[in-house]
Amino acid sequence: MAEKTISFRADAAKIDTLDSIAAAQDRPRSYLINEAITNYIELHAYQDALVENGLKQMRQSRVISHDSVVKRLKNMAHARGSNRRPDGRRTRV
Repeated sequence: MAEKTISFRADAAKIDTLDSIAAAQDRPRSYLINEAITNYIELHAYQDALVENGLKQMRQSRVISHDSVVKRLKNMAHARGSNRRPDGRRTRV
């Protein structure tokens, strides 16, 4: 794959941290930057695919109303015998 050189500005502290990580891994700074860019691109491709899938399901009328989701969650909580949310507060039933 052909490579291109880019230039950008970053906080000195971020560059220092990046250099520390690179030294600990015995890798050049550019390797870590390329890894970060690859991860960023892959994450956004994954998120875009999720959105596209959701839109496709919506166009096919494969959606669930908000009220149905709330009802299902309440039923799940009752089935577990709990009336507390993950943050510890009580739910209203």
